[in-house]
This record gives sequence, C-alpha cells and structure tokens, in this order.
Amino acid sequence: MTEITANIKLHEIYVVDPVAFFFALVGAPLAVAAGGIWALGIPVVAVVFGGPFYLAIGVPVLLWYLGRRPPEPLRIAGLALVSYCVPAGLFMLYLLATGGQSAAQEFVIFAGFGLIFAPLWGSVFGIFYRNFRREFYAPPI
Repeated sequence: MTEITANIKLHEIYVVDPVAFFFALVGAPLAVAAGGIWALGIPVVAVVFGGPFYLAIGVPVLLWYLGRRPPEPLRIAGLALVSYCVPAGLFMLYLLATGGQSAAQEFVIFAGFGLIFAPLWGSVFGIFYRNFRREFYAPPI
C-alpha cells in the first residue's frame, strides 16, 4: 500500500515568478498585436477592447493555474479559451433572456474575435512566462 501512495504527488505548489508573470502578462497581447499589425490593425484594436477583460479574468485564472502546474503554453491556451467562453456565453444568455436581440447580434462579432485572441494571447503568455521564469521558481514546493 505504501508503494502506491509513495508515487502519488499530492498538491504540488509552484511559486509564481512575479517579474516573469508581469512581463508575460503585458508582453503577450503586445507581441500578438505587433506580429499581426499587418491584419488591418485588428490585433491592436483587440488589445484595446480585450485588454481589460484579459486583465480582469486572466490574472486570477493564470495565478491559480501557475500556482498548481508548470507553464505549458497549450494548456494555458485552452484555459484562456475556456475562461473566455464561460463569461461570454453567460453574457450572451443574459442578452437573449432580457430581450437584447440587437445587442446580442453585435456581441457575436466581438465574441468571435475573442475566440481567436484568447487562446493566442494565452499561448504567447505561456511561452513568455516559461522563458522568462527564473530557475529559483521552477521546482515545485
């Protein structure tokens, strides 16, 4: 029985590197905007419209995730997509339930862009954080 429980890692905790977190958090949307400026400026507008939501929802979710798992860009991209879709879906249901059909149609346009940029920003954040993180913060406690 002790052999089975000896191989199970219970609740590994990772310390989040604050400097790497800040640079990755700010740098990810800016890097995507700089890399995609050729697309009619849409990524730059996405930073303006999506930035507040990215900070309000993304910071707590990313801190929660990075405290429990190592930074993996694909997982962070999936987490960003889910953490975007849930509030957006709830807001869409609210608009439809309260009779805001025209507002719901306009929201679909913004939500469509969010479905593209949320996982893109999340994956770039994961790449930046993994590369900027100092070795002191890498091993679990």
